[in-house]
Amino acid sequence: MPVLLSLAASVLLSAWSAPPAADRVKVAVVESRRLKAYDSAKVGFVEAMEARGLRVEMISYTFEADTSSPSDLGQFVGETGADIVLALGTDAAKAAKDADLAVPSVFSMVSEPGQSGLLNEADGRGTRMTGVSLDVPIEEQFSSLVAVVPKVKRIGVIYNPGESQFIVDEAERIANLMNLGLVTLAVYSEADVANALSTLRPKIDALWLVSDRIVLTTQSLQYVFLFAFQTNLPLMGLSDHFVKMGALVAVGPDYEDVGRQSGELAAELLTGKNASELPVAAPRKVVLSLNLRTAEIIGLRVPDSVVKQAVSIY
Repeated sequence: MPVLLSLAASVLLSAWSAPPAADRVKVAVVESRRLKAYDSAKVGFVEAMEARGLRVEMISYTFEADTSSPSDLGQFVGETGADIVLALGTDAAKAAKDADLAVPSVFSMVSEPGQSGLLNEADGRGTRMTGVSLDVPIEEQFSSLVAVVPKVKRIGVIYNPGESQFIVDEAERIANLMNLGLVTLAVYSEADVANALSTLRPKIDALWLVSDRIVLTTQSLQYVFLFAFQTNLPLMGLSDHFVKMGALVAVGPDYEDVGRQSGELAAELLTGKNASELPVAAPRKVVLSLNLRTAEIIGLRVPDSVVKQAVSIY
């Protein structure tokens, strides 16, 4: 069977004085697609390995989800003679897990690894691999929202139970611990979004968006932004991209540091540890994005101390 993985880049050597040959590590990097964010993660990964005295040789491939298979991936990894696999993105991570590779692997740049089947539900650890997710802890999201909008007491969320119930359940627990109210409303199609927002608005001080394919379609998302503007509703998006589109605030992972965390886990695996010994990590460094034009439109003044902390301001 022909190998259906496309070569994305040949070899990337870390730029430092060469240690003994025994400290050289060959890394097969499998990417779900070519993204600038993945490049940032790779920079952090190499930095973390170098900090542990390891010289990294990277061979990068793009995994084509529609045409490739885990067996293709296994063949490629074997041909490279890799010591470890770095899987960037959900498709690449799932393929690496399913390939049952002979070498250890670590995933990075993956959202909700539990929902993707990468973890054991019982203990939150990897089944055959470990890694770093992109999911900013909910407590950190809510804390950032309150810092931007100090008067927030009741946070609203609309969601589809089949998509996001587990996120909402955790958010309710966190909100209670923070003495916040989480007002939830389930929807079952994008057609329900408009009525749901109208129902929620009198009961909430801000709206929190969760990753949900039913709620966040292209059409419904446009309506969410318009509704927030028209009703002076502070909106917390999923990422800097949402803030650029008009959301008031978002906190997201620092991609380079996510890669650095992944490199630290990879170094541990190379010492002989099993993935089951290393819990999957959440981003330890997040970046704040603000849209001050949106704040002006909805009549909100963001505290100067918070503005100074923002990495991206629109």
